[in-house]
Amino acid sequence: MKRLELLDYGRFFAAIIVVLFHYTFNGIANGKIDSLDHIDSLIEFTKYGYLGVELFFMISGFVIFNSAKNRTPAQFAVSRAIRLYPSYWFAVIFTSIFAWYWGGDLMSVNPNQIIMNFTLLQNYLNIAHVDGVYWTLVYEIKFYALVFFLLIIGLQKHLNLLFMLWPIAMLIAFIIGHDDLPYLGGYFYYFSAGALFALLKIDKSLKIILSIIISFGLGLFYSTEQALLKSESMGVVFSEYVVGGIIVSFFVFFIYMNTKKAQLLTLPLSKTLGALTYPVYLIHAHFGYMFISKYGSEENKFFIYIVIISIVLSVSYFMHIAIEVRFYNVWKTLFMSTFYKIILKIQCISNDVQIAYKLLKRT
Repeated sequence: MKRLELLDYGRFFAAIIVVLFHYTFNGIANGKIDSLDHIDSLIEFTKYGYLGVELFFMISGFVIFNSAKNRTPAQFAVSRAIRLYPSYWFAVIFTSIFAWYWGGDLMSVNPNQIIMNFTLLQNYLNIAHVDGVYWTLVYEIKFYALVFFLLIIGLQKHLNLLFMLWPIAMLIAFIIGHDDLPYLGGYFYYFSAGALFALLKIDKSLKIILSIIISFGLGLFYSTEQALLKSESMGVVFSEYVVGGIIVSFFVFFIYMNTKKAQLLTLPLSKTLGALTYPVYLIHAHFGYMFISKYGSEENKFFIYIVIISIVLSVSYFMHIAIEVRFYNVWKTLFMSTFYKIILKIQCISNDVQIAYKLLKRT
């Protein structure tokens, strides 16, 4: 299958609008950038950059669905570990070094916090993230865990049906007021939508289209409601119409991406831009806040934004080449000798249970 180069552009676009949101609006609003003020004309656009996370989750749903269809549970787990952990470990170390010296009251770190962050399970241990943006990785891991669970209990051949039914379950949960249950509300609307667009590539039936429409409607309601809550909590107007328009544009993007024309597109630097996205996201926030606070001012704010974005892109490129590419075989060996072996044992137990269940049904 030809690489979807437009998807890489979508990834990078999502990363950049999140970066601009943090540097020009959110970092200043939450006090983590204290050396300069908002650029009023700019934040009318960049304050909506937080919605890049929704686009990230749609892309993740799209990619993970395709990945899960062609891998065993152990292969799936190893592929996700290789993708998540190496750059994340570097980012934790990188951010912690600067936070140790520049963190102040809001972004300081301690040894226990740093060590626990290496596990990527700090959220479940009530330990603060080294960088606030890691909260999205909690959702990614939850989604991976859901897919892994479906694979390990032998439902791989039923993934199409299960993902088609997921939005219906979420709609029922929404109607009866239980959309706060795990996997049945919030950002999972976007994971499900992305997965369904991947399914739409091979099954353009009405039932898939209807499931996408349900995910769209639920996601649209959720994001516009969140916009109103943000307006109240931050004292800044987030137009639900603008938010709604942006969410619509994300779905239009995926509709276009499913066309033959989009799938045949050849776009310059697409692979590189796509590869930079995860490292950019991991290191930009707290490091950027600290750098801007230390070196930025009202007089040089435009220059400092150019400098910090350039630094983040450069470090991200280094991470991709030095950490992800050159050491790929090292990471693969590490996770094959740990995750893979453990999951194979779990898979064997699961297979035995499934066989026993089938035998019981026959008796």
